[in-house]
Order: sequence, then structure tokens, then C-alpha cells
Amino acid sequence: MGLLTREAAKRNVKPIVVGGSAVDIYTEGIYPSHDIDLVSNRKIIGEILENVFNFRPSGRIWINEQIGFSVEVPGNRLHGDKDKVTVVRIEDLNVYVIGIEDIIIDRINACVAWNSQTDCNQALYMIKYYRNRLDFRYLEEKAKNEGILEELRKFCKEN
Repeated sequence: MGLLTREAAKRNVKPIVVGGSAVDIYTEGIYPSHDIDLVSNRKIIGEILENVFNFRPSGRIWINEQIGFSVEVPGNRLHGDKDKVTVVRIEDLNVYVIGIEDIIIDRINACVAWNSQTDCNQALYMIKYYRNRLDFRYLEEKAKNEGILEELRKFCKEN
């Protein structure tokens, strides 16, 4: 991901890891993802994946069978605050990850909408693990706007 980010920067594009991939990063592999989900310019990311990293397109995803990995770019708009994006530094490379509060809201939404216990567990884990660094004012405001404030409060009480 760091190498992809470096290549994208040459084209003035900033891919941001979202979805299950972000959960994987924030939970340090406790909830693993088997692909990378990004928000970015799909066309440019696709060109980089194909021409630089030997991925091949397959519908909405790009696959590199040699390394057994796939990348999906479900959209180009971050559903969260760009100022809360986390920068993960790996030697001289950067990886941008949706903010912890925004991925928690995403997981609570999935928990409620799909009655997904996995998403509930992920949200609970991240609230507990990151409790001391979460922006609860932001979390509550976003949850209120998305109609899940009561659920967020229940999750916070459980921790």
C-alpha cells in the first residue's frame, strides 16, 4: 500500500484505506481483511496497479495472483473527515487510513443495517482499544447525523 501511495502521489492522487482493510490496520490483524479497499481516483489507481504492479482487472477489483492479493476502489469520496485520516509510516512510505472515529461509525452502521455481529464486534473492539484517543464529540455528532446515536452510546457503555 505504501508503494501504491508513493506512485499515486506522483499523479497528485491520495488513496485512503477504508472498509475491512482499515479495520485490519486498526485492530492490528485481529480482524483481518483479505484485500485492500480504497477511496481514490479509480482510473488512476487502476492504471498504476496494472502498469506498475502487474495487477489485472476483474470487474470492480484488481488482482495480482502472484502475491495473492486484490484491491478494490469502491468510490472516490471519503465518507469521513479528511482531517482525521491517520498516516501510517512504514520506513519512507506513507499509508493513509480513514480516521478511527469514521471507521467505528461505518462498522456501527453495518452492525445496525445488516444485523452483522462481526461489524458489531469490530466496532466494540476499536472503541475499547482506542478509548483514550477517540474524539467522542465528533463520534456523537456523526452518529447523531447518521441516526445511530443511541447505538453508539450502547457500544460505549459496553466498554
